[in-house]
Amino acid sequence: MSSVNLKQLLAKAGKALDKMNYADAGALFEKAVTLSPQAHRGWYGLGEVALGIGQTDTAATFFGHAVQLQTENARYHQRLGETLGRLGQVKDGLAHLLTARRLAPRDTGVLCSLSGGYVKTGNWHKAKSILQGVVRQPRPQSAHYCLLGLACQQLGELDEALAAFKKATALAPHYPDAWLSLCHLYKQKNMLDEASDSLRTLFILAPTAASTHELAGDLAWMRGDTQEAAKFFGQAADSAPEQLDIQAKLATALVASGDALAAIDAMARLHALGAAEDWILEKLGVMFTLKYWTPMARENLEMAVERNPGNIDAWNVLLAVYTRSGESEKVRKAADTVLEKDPDNINALLHLATWYNDQGRHDEALTLFERARKRLPQTQAVYSKTLWTQLSASSASAADILSVARAMDEQAFRSQLRANDFTARNRDSGRRLRIGWLSSDMRRHPVSAFVLPFLPHFDHEALEIFVYYNFSEEDEITRKIKSYADHWRTVAGIGDDTLADLIEGDEIDVLIDLNGFTDGGRSSMVARKPAPIQVSWLGFPGTSGMTAIDYILTPPDPVLEKGGWCSETPWPLPDCYGVRTDISDAAIEPGLPCERLQTPFTFACLNHFRKASEKTIELWSRILIQLPEARLLLVAIGGKDDDTIRYFTGKFERHGVDPRQLAFRGYVPRLQYYESYNEIDLGLDPFPYNGGTTSYDSIWMGVPFVTWPGEHLCARMGRAVLENVGLHELVADSADAYVDIAVRLAHDRERLKTLRTGLRERMLASPLLDAPRMARSLETAFQGMWRRWCENQTK
Repeated sequence: MSSVNLKQLLAKAGKALDKMNYADAGALFEKAVTLSPQAHRGWYGLGEVALGIGQTDTAATFFGHAVQLQTENARYHQRLGETLGRLGQVKDGLAHLLTARRLAPRDTGVLCSLSGGYVKTGNWHKAKSILQGVVRQPRPQSAHYCLLGLACQQLGELDEALAAFKKATALAPHYPDAWLSLCHLYKQKNMLDEASDSLRTLFILAPTAASTHELAGDLAWMRGDTQEAAKFFGQAADSAPEQLDIQAKLATALVASGDALAAIDAMARLHALGAAEDWILEKLGVMFTLKYWTPMARENLEMAVERNPGNIDAWNVLLAVYTRSGESEKVRKAADTVLEKDPDNINALLHLATWYNDQGRHDEALTLFERARKRLPQTQAVYSKTLWTQLSASSASAADILSVARAMDEQAFRSQLRANDFTARNRDSGRRLRIGWLSSDMRRHPVSAFVLPFLPHFDHEALEIFVYYNFSEEDEITRKIKSYADHWRTVAGIGDDTLADLIEGDEIDVLIDLNGFTDGGRSSMVARKPAPIQVSWLGFPGTSGMTAIDYILTPPDPVLEKGGWCSETPWPLPDCYGVRTDISDAAIEPGLPCERLQTPFTFACLNHFRKASEKTIELWSRILIQLPEARLLLVAIGGKDDDTIRYFTGKFERHGVDPRQLAFRGYVPRLQYYESYNEIDLGLDPFPYNGGTTSYDSIWMGVPFVTWPGEHLCARMGRAVLENVGLHELVADSADAYVDIAVRLAHDRERLKTLRTGLRERMLASPLLDAPRMARSLETAFQGMWRRWCENQTK
């Protein structure tokens, strides 16, 4: 064949290759090398065709022939080096790329490929140095700045990366990859507003690209908008159904948003794509945990760690499940397992500290929480769990608790406060107010038992009721509460900023946070202060420490009204802290149980044992030592576990108590719990964390209790309940008085019978069960807060 005909043949093959017509191009290049084996352009063209159809090994062979025939061709060395790198032959590939640079030292394509070769060796510094040379050449391209930005990003030089990506977008404003890279960097720097601005441009340039929708899902996830994240990840998955990481993100978002059926479908697709079985089981466990389907959560998570004992994420969720279900020893063992693998794992540290707290080992728990705070000083959960433990600890004063709460505000919350003075709000002090109730517990839950009674009794001409329900499931309690609301918003899966915008858009005047630092709480959203007046009540029985919360509702109590124990302004309700109505139909058996059942005189505390502080155990022990024939009934997680019982018993034995005087029980069904009160002669309130719900239950079941008030809210709950039913004499003013009251009543059974007589009737006639009265009290409180706010705005 003549050289002219060969050139024509190669030119025709090149045109077919440009059109990605690989069949025709391959046939023409093959014809060329058959007719002229020395036709290096033909071998090179065959290499390009092989790459185009995914035959990388074959491409390397063809490029190798081209290099052998034309050893000084930089392009051939470049493509061979790139291809060998793809095959994992990084060292050989880099050698060819270096040869290409020697042959064409200013060729930007060669230099970019060489930087990629260094990336494959892990040498990002070399890659960055080469790319800096590229962008110094005349007329650098946007793509060159993108590559430089990626190198800087990998080296942790984020400001340099940002400058490079901005230059890339400036050089080519319509180049999607530049905006994608810039947006990813903003995401890494947690600059969500800037990332969202870049994303809007990306949606204009590449509206259907999977990478665009994936990035939108990432940003929604970071904002906590799990429903929005699931929507975008779903769109990305539709565009890239075989991309495992996108499908995994979709499944995770569906789990978090509570869409069980869609999540299970996503897991099935992941399994088909080859996702690890333990990962799928872990995510199913997370979903069931979020839905409080505890047995199913435990089953899936235990299978996950069985298949992969190194799955730390599954162990961490399993810790939460074991804690929730009261499997005390499993909590400790699981925490130990995680900490063996990762000694600084925050979640395991927190759960182990919680385990100590559940055992009443408050000081040991606080030591672990302090260790976690030093490790992650800006993590809200570390502070909030510390606060829960401090409420029960004898060693923690009200000032100690307030100090931790304020530190949490400074580290985790205050920076989220919005600069909103609500200047556009109608400041008519007598107008109808918009009241927002924020809670995840508007379902069968202790908190709803205090909310449902008064909701039907609000004056809707005075108050417009909004409920922001932060849970994905509803039950018959939810449906009842929903019927009493003017507006119902299900906000589970909605991010903090979105929820804050929603509340601001609803023009809520007074927002009541019924969660505080409990499961399902939205403290980070509350920190944004979407309402001019924000109030803490019921969920967390102590100070929030938060700048964004204005008031905390309290029972009428001169100690609490002085403040000093809280960052909020105390607002005392006129009669009591809360009301209940539908408690239990369980009957009260007549007389003293010790006489009716012919059993030892029985003291009891049916609160969780975590409330039994060291000082509490000391005083209970003094009572039992003075009454050696009496017994004390207690409830504890793991109350049927021999090791747990031995530990709890040992705490009393150190004070000289005969262990035969103690009886421990685990959690029991609701009716059995109420019937347990028919075994109790006199209750003993723990301190400093008094009983709450159990105090109401005890009085309802005709069992008075002795309390010793402390210096903050939950330390004075017992007093508020007893004084509402005329049992002032059971409120001790000292440790000695607490012991003396209990011992005296154990001896003076006639007096005790008098105190017990008609106790349920007294409760029925008291403010503790007067729901309409509580509704009026709350209306008055909210109107008073509003008037004060309006007055302050005019000063």
